[in-house]
Amino acid sequence: MGAGFSRVTEEEGVLVTSADVNGFTLAEVRFPPGYVQNTFEPDLPYLALVLDGGLVKSFLRRTMRLDRGRAVAMPVGATHGATFGSKGARIAIVKLNNGSSPAASCFERVVELRERSLNWLAWRLAAELRASDTAAPLAAEGYALELLAATSRETRAEPQPERPPAWLSSAEELLRARLGDCVSLTELAETIGVHPAHLARVFRARYGVSVGEYGRRLRLARAATELARTDKPLAAVATAAGFADQSHFTRLFRRYVGTTPARYREETRVPN
Repeated sequence: MGAGFSRVTEEEGVLVTSADVNGFTLAEVRFPPGYVQNTFEPDLPYLALVLDGGLVKSFLRRTMRLDRGRAVAMPVGATHGATFGSKGARIAIVKLNNGSSPAASCFERVVELRERSLNWLAWRLAAELRASDTAAPLAAEGYALELLAATSRETRAEPQPERPPAWLSSAEELLRARLGDCVSLTELAETIGVHPAHLARVFRARYGVSVGEYGRRLRLARAATELARTDKPLAAVATAAGFADQSHFTRLFRRYVGTTPARYREETRVPN
């Protein structure tokens, strides 16, 4: 069976929504709680981005824990297995169908990626896999290319002469901790002890968007998780994520995700 232009398969409790688009296999994979993935050797490079839940990848000489918002670039031959946590995991995948593709050059080694913009792009990609309009394949390919471009920049980046200031991470963590409060730029700046204009400039340079836009994306991602996991009324989901009301939430959700919250809930429910 299919969802939109994609196909849906299930094996051993693992639900896969996938599509082949111009040299890529794009997928959203749902692993059940406690699932153990046997050791395997990838025959094609791929990018994995954790939308929800968590897992531990086990390599020959090390382990790598990946929770929500984390991503990893996996090259051909990176033998590993994986163990999933108590909530399972929902993962977006961008896999190259040709190991000699120019894009394969950013998959030369296992790299854990920390660029925050990847997470939002992964959510958009997963939404497009379930869309039913004729533009969905093109949109999905566009998000996949953006993800690969961001991956390439991070894996090939030269060491920076200066590390981001510690207060910048504190600002980002505070935004996450107070999603429902819609903390203002001035309040955020006062809390971490920098001037609002300086915070705004450095934040945009680091994360690629304004503080307000970043916070909005975090709230929408939180709401999307609640929609997929719970039966809470839409109004309650909107309020918990810091939106003024359900209609405001619905307008923004549709603009960013491409569908309404109610429809998204229907499409992302895991069948019993």
